[in-house]
Amino acid sequence: MGKIRILTDQLVSKIAAGEIVERPASVVKELLENSLDAGSTLIQIELRTGGKKLIGVSDNGDGMTRDDALLSLERHATSRIRDIKDLFSIRTLGFRGEALPSIASVSRFRLTTRTKDEIAGVRILVEGGTIKGVEETGCPQGTTVEVGNLFYNTPARLKFMKTTETELTNVLDIVQREALSRPGVGFEVLHEGETLIQLPQRKAIEERLSGIFPDVELFEVEAESEGIKVYGFMSNPGDTRSTTQKLYAYVNLRAVRDRFLTRMMIDSYGKLIERGKFPQGVLFIDIPSEEVDVNVHPTKNEVRFKRTKLVGDLIKASVFDMLRQSPWIKGYHQRIENAVQGFFERRASFEPIRLDGPKKASFSSHYSYEQENEPLKNITTSELRVDEPSSTIVESLSDSHETTSPYLFKKEGFFSELEIIGQLGKLYIICASKKGMILIDQHAAHERVNYEKLKNAYAKQDGLVKQELLIPLTIELSPYEAKLLEKHKQEIENLGIKLEEFGKDSFLIRSIPSILKNADVERLVKDVLGEIVMLGEGKSLEEDIDHVICTIACHSSVRASQELNQEKMRALLEELDRAEFPHSCPHGRPVASEITFQALEKMFKRS
Repeated sequence: MGKIRILTDQLVSKIAAGEIVERPASVVKELLENSLDAGSTLIQIELRTGGKKLIGVSDNGDGMTRDDALLSLERHATSRIRDIKDLFSIRTLGFRGEALPSIASVSRFRLTTRTKDEIAGVRILVEGGTIKGVEETGCPQGTTVEVGNLFYNTPARLKFMKTTETELTNVLDIVQREALSRPGVGFEVLHEGETLIQLPQRKAIEERLSGIFPDVELFEVEAESEGIKVYGFMSNPGDTRSTTQKLYAYVNLRAVRDRFLTRMMIDSYGKLIERGKFPQGVLFIDIPSEEVDVNVHPTKNEVRFKRTKLVGDLIKASVFDMLRQSPWIKGYHQRIENAVQGFFERRASFEPIRLDGPKKASFSSHYSYEQENEPLKNITTSELRVDEPSSTIVESLSDSHETTSPYLFKKEGFFSELEIIGQLGKLYIICASKKGMILIDQHAAHERVNYEKLKNAYAKQDGLVKQELLIPLTIELSPYEAKLLEKHKQEIENLGIKLEEFGKDSFLIRSIPSILKNADVERLVKDVLGEIVMLGEGKSLEEDIDHVICTIACHSSVRASQELNQEKMRALLEELDRAEFPHSCPHGRPVASEITFQALEKMFKRS
């Protein structure tokens, strides 16, 4: 007998399920797409234990007849495409005809549906891919799918499921992604009977933004060329997150997680955002269906464009134009000019104004007039970057390519004894050493100092100096973020950030650690929540507190573009000497690197 055999239909269905159904969020995505394709205007999702025990998706769409409902559970049965030409002009979200049978093969599945023309509906029970019952039932128009005990019959897949909190986070992300592009559809998510998301129907995407991006100001972007249109809403360069969680991309209203599109959205900001930070926003691409291939991956998250370069250029152009106009500070210059003009007008009525010589007024802001009106062509692709893992700051110029070694820091009081030459590019502190010169990354150094202060104070629970805010700060969150913050409220307060509930999904920040006095506390709290969401594995924040302290230390540290005088540079070096591990910042980037006289001599061909 030969070695090669044809697999059974049951095994083939489970293999297909492995490609499509990775976790509860995958199930929700497929069911939501079916509901949207059915013309639903109201969708309700009910979850238990993050979707591991139960996923229920109900809609008021077209529904199915008994025969169509039974046929929908067969593999490759679909109403979306008829022949191969349809495969290259897809406008619907679903088209493969694999989702329902794949989900039903790895769960205890129940489908209830009715069309508007029928008096009674049909209910179909499926267990592990086998139909157990078909019966007539009374039900409203639309479809309800209940998926229970996901992966109960595939233990190998079941053990890879994450914690309830992690799975729930992924489901909520999927719902928000789908809801953002469909303002005319109402969405509601319940977990263990508690409402986490409630997004009523809206007329326009702009009206839905506040529900997905609470307390975040987004600005319109748009570009169009050769039948391809890019439009959406993006944040200003200062309103960033520590993850790409709030960065959404859509192709013909299909939510995608395409690396190319994400990279283009990030690259469009160039050097206006710091390394390790990501903008927020949503970008839609309207493109002829024959110019994009959505049949790239079973999950339909990736796409391929016929004219990739044009799509990338349009994304950059749309965001560049918004950044060039600086809408977030558009009225700032005018307000300053009016205030200055009013001041001199009032002064003129009392005494003449004396000036020693012609002076040009300058106003401190994120952008200068020249930057604001700088032509788009001045922003070159060479200024763009994709965030990658950091490497050593300064590589040795010697033949041996030596990098900074721990021996550089062995001597006690090493940094305090260095001769400070000055500051380079508002980024590095230049110091003279016996062997040559040492460059110190001011942000990495300060981040290490603040990290150790926070960590030691947190361990002692009494060594953290707090600063009460004269006027409390208000922070607005999404329902899930508010629930998450409430859960970890005590642990966050142990880090010196005192919180108080202030209405639905809002909190007051009453006090902060004194080292955060110059930080954007609202942005910090959201980044901390982002860290908790991304970690999500432990039962308590205590298990991952180091990551959170890293985030707080980063926010409280001197920025790469901040000018330091001699006194501040000296104080930072002295603080660095008191650190237990001054070699690198908490994220692993080196604090300092040495360029020896020998390396300099080789550079200038003196040896």
